[in-house]
Amino acid sequence: MDSAWLDEYSEKLKALGHPMRLKIVLGLMHNECNVTKICDGLKIPQATTSQHLAILKNKGILESVRDGTTVCYKVKDDAIKEILRRLLEVTNTKFEC
Repeated sequence: MDSAWLDEYSEKLKALGHPMRLKIVLGLMHNECNVTKICDGLKIPQATTSQHLAILKNKGILESVRDGTTVCYKVKDDAIKEILRRLLEVTNTKFEC
């Protein structure tokens, strides 16, 4: 098995190990959002949200797309999307954003 792959996904899964980051990614699987909407939805400060987004972006889970002055985030990694879809399925969990 490829060690680089193991290292990469180990780091991505660690990033998802924080409940707030997991919630952000689950929400972004359904909708692209800007920081303000994410903050409002999670009811956490912008600085905290930005820190979580930076971690997820640095691990290659999210990408940002600039539209004028607005930056929207979306899930970039299709494997992470599939892992989370299956996690919701096997735990019989419905996630509402």
